[in-house]
Amino acid sequence: MSSITPQGPWKTNPGLALLHLFVWYAAVVCVFFALAYTLPNTSDPDCQDTFCFSLREGVLFVGIFYGGPALLVALLVSLVTLGLVTARRPQSPARWVGFVSAIPAFLVLAAGICVVVR
Repeated sequence: MSSITPQGPWKTNPGLALLHLFVWYAAVVCVFFALAYTLPNTSDPDCQDTFCFSLREGVLFVGIFYGGPALLVALLVSLVTLGLVTARRPQSPARWVGFVSAIPAFLVLAAGICVVVR
């Protein structure tokens, strides 16, 4: 239990670390949309299905309906990580704590890019 209690004065501002975390998540969402909008938006003219998506629309559909919940779970993991890192290392800079806590979002983005490239 003593490994969780802070040792020394607090220098990390949890609110500022949380702000850094949200900025990194906003950057991940912006990168996803920027990459999605670089894809072509032309549908296959021979498509006979009810839903004929272009490559861009397909990536946006999958990203919103599957990537959104994955990013939400990553946010929950990030919030827990933020709390643990802030409590265990109270003298760390807030920008470092926010960046380390945002690593699950980067992993979700990397998995999404791998799916798109494939």
